[in-house]
Amino acid sequence: MTKKLIALTLLAAVSVACGCAPTLYSDVPLIWKPTNDLYSGSPTLTGMYSEKFRVLPFVDLRSSKKEIAKNVEGSREKPVTTKDDVAMWCTDRFKTIIKQYGLTVVDNQETVTLKGEILNFYVTEDNLYRSNVGIRLTAEDPKGKVLWQGLITGNAKRFGRSYSLENYYESISDAYLEAVSGWLNNQEFKNALSQKLR
Repeated sequence: MTKKLIALTLLAAVSVACGCAPTLYSDVPLIWKPTNDLYSGSPTLTGMYSEKFRVLPFVDLRSSKKEIAKNVEGSREKPVTTKDDVAMWCTDRFKTIIKQYGLTVVDNQETVTLKGEILNFYVTEDNLYRSNVGIRLTAEDPKGKVLWQGLITGNAKRFGRSYSLENYYESISDAYLEAVSGWLNNQEFKNALSQKLR
């Protein structure tokens, strides 16, 4: 065994012994950090401004509630977990986005109730960051009649530094923004609202 190989072996052993393995992102906060402009390709919201939307707390149906991302570039997968409540984060962010589009969000006397079930909220990193958000959204009238139900989805992919927390935030935020803005453009939902108004 050469001196160089012996030195590398000793260095690896010392690294393991002192716990110098790559730091994993565990129990990180969820941070909103979109790279896309909220109003790029702004949807037409005709017929929606007259409604009062009540957004009930979303329900997280994912099997792993804390894990939001994973790096699969090497032989050892590196997960990213959050300490925050993903369902609460998604609910609050959903309200904020539709308010920024000019819609009315209320806690009572609503004309439309929105319920969300989170099916996917994840970033997979290989040579790219690939994020996917999927939420089953249900719209009901004040009497509980279902007006519309559908899956709203958003995807994003981007280059970035390996295992970068900032890039995870950017990817999941862009995907979430795409999911909500895509729903606002959903013609079936708009048709359901117009039928309700008749």
